[in-house]
Amino acid sequence: MLLAGIVAQAGCYTGLGDRNGGGGADGGADGSDAGDAGDDAGVADELPAPSTRLYRLTHAQWENTVQDLFFLPEPTGLAQDFRTDPSVGGFVFDNNASTLEVDQTLWQSYQRAAVGVAEQVTSDPALLMAVLPPDAGDPAARTQQFVQEFGLRAYRRPLDATELAELVAVFESAPPLYEGVDPFTAGVRLTIETVLQSPHFLYRIETSAEAAGDMIPLGQYELAGRLSYFLWNSMPDEELFEAAADAALADVDSLVDQASRMLADPRARGVVEHFHDQVFEVERFQNAAPSPAFYPDAPANLGDLATEEHRRFIEDVVFERDGGIVELLTSNETFVNDEVARLYGIEGTFGAEFTKVTLDPEQRGGLLTQLGFLVANSTTANPDPIHRGVFVAKRLACLNIAAPPDGVPPLPPGDGRSNRQTVEDHTEQPGSSCVGCHSTIINPFGFPFENYDSVGAWRVEDNGFPVDPKTTVNLDGDSMPIGSAVELAQALAASPTVHSCYLEHWVEYAFGRPVAPEDEAFTTRVGELSQAGSMPVKELLVALVTSNAFRNRATEELQ
Repeated sequence: MLLAGIVAQAGCYTGLGDRNGGGGADGGADGSDAGDAGDDAGVADELPAPSTRLYRLTHAQWENTVQDLFFLPEPTGLAQDFRTDPSVGGFVFDNNASTLEVDQTLWQSYQRAAVGVAEQVTSDPALLMAVLPPDAGDPAARTQQFVQEFGLRAYRRPLDATELAELVAVFESAPPLYEGVDPFTAGVRLTIETVLQSPHFLYRIETSAEAAGDMIPLGQYELAGRLSYFLWNSMPDEELFEAAADAALADVDSLVDQASRMLADPRARGVVEHFHDQVFEVERFQNAAPSPAFYPDAPANLGDLATEEHRRFIEDVVFERDGGIVELLTSNETFVNDEVARLYGIEGTFGAEFTKVTLDPEQRGGLLTQLGFLVANSTTANPDPIHRGVFVAKRLACLNIAAPPDGVPPLPPGDGRSNRQTVEDHTEQPGSSCVGCHSTIINPFGFPFENYDSVGAWRVEDNGFPVDPKTTVNLDGDSMPIGSAVELAQALAASPTVHSCYLEHWVEYAFGRPVAPEDEAFTTRVGELSQAGSMPVKELLVALVTSNAFRNRATEELQ
């Protein structure tokens, strides 16, 4: 089944949320509903956007689900052999449902993996006993119980009578297929192989169809699946299954309790890390390659060091300090080892292990003044204000910037000029095709970072000229004078637009689709609350999972 999606970007500057998405498929009915969230005060006008009803597991979700389903001590590693999913231009994350199709190549990988997992589980007595009900001396009853309990966990919902009968028949047909394997173990093995190749395992399928006003409330097990795959990137645990069975998730307070419990689980830390890795393009940190001629003392593993600092900082802000986007953008506390401390110019004795430090508040504040962002957006010799500015405008303010026209020449050598002068002369020529975007958006967001060289170290001089980081940025409809990167970070942290943009990224990540016009009411409302009260990330995520859009589907489906 092919799911299609489009991300539209046009023009140099457009308002927040000016993006569209598409793609989808149909399903059938699920059972008990999750309750209509449309009566909550202040959110009645917030409606879910059209979306697919079929979400294929990402490769990471497949790996996590298999590990949790069979209580494995570690991942199987089999997903490493799956073909890479294609990406959609303009979509930040790796879980866009429009690309998560099953082609012949992936299907064959799923088949091989199912056989491998089934063999692994049934050949290890401890793993086998973990998925089997106790032996009470009645093989037929034990078969029925195994299929029912395993099927519920694998499909993330109870089996219906037909599915139960079919899988019991599969179980009973197995003994002749496995030479030297006892009949009951053979039945377990074939059942596992069958279930792991079922679309009900490989997809999260939302079949609820009964509308309540302008929305279709999700079934309890559907909501449990949304919750677990959003906050854990894996299947529900026993407590979440029990909550679904008791229809407890229909109650907002119970949903809040479950989300809070799940956010305290280590698996949530991996999700938050993965989200910020993609928003801040951590994979690009590894491309740091400062020229030895200009930076002879640069660490050979600069990308690794920047990645480690970034991830420790994210985890500390979100889970240890209960912080939000304000702290992410402005905190001057971070983690360093001896090499990173040297780049930051910190005096003291440090070793190979990372330790928490406080940086100079005049020079450093938040992710944008840390090594990762700075080295990922630098050339081998100079800072790159163009890419730094584009990143800030697009990722933090959700501004749309048109692709550069064809044939734009590269920056000329900066002989006799500072890096800023070279960029200005090249991009802000009156009447050129570049001046519109560069003079109003890109360069103003990029020039405040001129105090940081290609390895992220602080500098006050560039090619014999004093560094000039001053600029004026347009933010929230106002022109704002900015004197440094720290001031820019503070302005971004105080911006309702930036808070709403951060919410947009979480919406896209949670739903596996581009942000839609229907999302704007939620992202604006909660973004304003976040901006006014510096909402912690964990509180923001709880607000998202209790939203109308998360607890319901749209009555219109993507085609």
